[in-house]
Amino acid sequence: MTSAAVGRPSPRATTADPALHRTVRNFVTGVAVLTYGSAEAAEGITVSTLIVIPGDPPMVCVALRCGSRGLSSLLAASTFMANGLAAEHEYLARHFARRHRPRGLDQLPPEAWAEPRTCAAPRLRGAVSWLECRIVRTVGVGGHELVMARVLSGAAGSGAPLVNFAGALLAGPSCTPHTERKQ
Repeated sequence: MTSAAVGRPSPRATTADPALHRTVRNFVTGVAVLTYGSAEAAEGITVSTLIVIPGDPPMVCVALRCGSRGLSSLLAASTFMANGLAAEHEYLARHFARRHRPRGLDQLPPEAWAEPRTCAAPRLRGAVSWLECRIVRTVGVGGHELVMARVLSGAAGSGAPLVNFAGALLAGPSCTPHTERKQ
């Protein structure tokens, strides 16, 4: 940015602008499923807006649409598991993106869930990473709520992550496993 540009307002663009909409979709984002609730009422929601903020303690932020079933049930749960999906989990991303789906662990085959369940929220098997989180604050941003949560514990798996690029779900680069970290 040149000094001449400092202090000058930039033109406002909106997502109604087709070129801006295409540009925004061209940022690569990881795909995660937030899972929460008891065995009988377990729910999840697919997100590609998860932001991990390093620090002590680390935090995560996710933007969810105001008035959505996912937002209201996530806030009621207060604790959730952020499952960083593996490339072969496109079916899980699509399942938890559907508006009308059943609740409870029975909505997926038993092998889709990690065992044993040692966290307050259910965990998906085979994810490339997991973060157990507790909601600490929400902030309204446009038509969304920015949900901020403290990371309580985490673990990394291995394999290629599922990423979103230009509206397509694709395999990202492979990684090696790391050890679990507890806060």
